[in-house]
Amino acid sequence: MEEVHTDKGLTIKKISKAIYTCLSDWKNLLTHAIAGVVLVLVIFVVPLPVYIRIIVFIAVVLFNVWQGKLKKKG
Repeated sequence: MEEVHTDKGLTIKKISKAIYTCLSDWKNLLTHAIAGVVLVLVIFVVPLPVYIRIIVFIAVVLFNVWQGKLKKKG
């Protein structure tokens, strides 16, 4: 299968492998599942103003990025 390269040099295969590795651990999978359900509820179900929904979404994304960087360090 031919690999598709992006501007940053990542390949679809590398991304797929990273996602599989990340979600193969049951604790990590459970954490992502719970966070996903909460995020969907906050964004679509809970009656909050739009700006709070956006802030919650951005906070979850930033927390995930921060957690990933901590995990890589140590």
